[in-house]
Amino acid sequence: MRIKFTTGFLAILLFLFNGCKKTDFPPADVKTFTKINNYNVLIVPDLSNRIDPAVHPKPVHDTILIDQIADSIGSLLNVNNRQMNQLDVYKFDFINKGILNNGAANPENMEINFNIFENKLRDASEFKRNGLHHAVSRFKTETAKVYQYSFQHPAGSDVWSYFNETINGSLIHEPEKIDKKGKIITDNKNVVVLFTDGYIESVNNGPGYIFDQQSVEKIRKDFLSSKSDDLERFIGSKPEYSIKKTTNNLKDINILILEMVDRSLDKNGAATIQPTDFEIMKVVWTKWLKDSGASKVEIYPAFSKKTDAYNALKKFMTEIK
Repeated sequence: MRIKFTTGFLAILLFLFNGCKKTDFPPADVKTFTKINNYNVLIVPDLSNRIDPAVHPKPVHDTILIDQIADSIGSLLNVNNRQMNQLDVYKFDFINKGILNNGAANPENMEINFNIFENKLRDASEFKRNGLHHAVSRFKTETAKVYQYSFQHPAGSDVWSYFNETINGSLIHEPEKIDKKGKIITDNKNVVVLFTDGYIESVNNGPGYIFDQQSVEKIRKDFLSSKSDDLERFIGSKPEYSIKKTTNNLKDINILILEMVDRSLDKNGAATIQPTDFEIMKVVWTKWLKDSGASKVEIYPAFSKKTDAYNALKKFMTEIK
């Protein structure tokens, strides 16, 4: 039996066939789309003895830098010309969560979450006008409590284990979304703001899990003896200098490291030896985090002004693609 297909019937078949085909996301013609990032910003201080001014004197205390970031959240919501529908999260995260077991602070007051306002423009606007200031005030108060407790009850701060496991509970992993009009693609970016002196202690206590002052001095001594003129290449060629990469893949995590200590500087800030401690630490840390899968890594030494950490974070967020 021969079946005749009319033009209209063939058109319907073609429509159904195309409708079942997998659609690329984002669409091929990305030029017609606007890309907007939401940011999950984790403020993560190393609360070891580095917060003791007698051990680690520095121009600006952590809490002043963190408070400035908190005070500037309204400005950070506008990074990359975002005007509305920002679903950012700003959270104080703990390397050692054991602090929370002692009631040192209320973690609910240490998170400012705009994600709860998804599809609630009016509520988001009301919070920005009348609620954000109070939320920031609570955030700063709890931060001060945490630092006071940590100063009075010093403990180690296992940064390696934080990136290997602890961080996972604070990350946001969501697929890209496209709006109903097909014009805006929204993505989420995890941003870690780590305050640390650059030295790594670890409960693992094995080679490759610890990076201390002796490690820095050995690398410098070996580098100078080698007559090499490329510090990054030299360190990369020596596996024994490397911090072991995490088994946890840090893919899609952007890491901003602040306040590394450079003990090779004199009291006036001039280098007493080359390469400096900071130059060595920066290479080793960047290699470790990149080898572990981190998307973007940027590292700064100690700051001199209270706005420096905020400015570094704003610049960092702007550059994330």
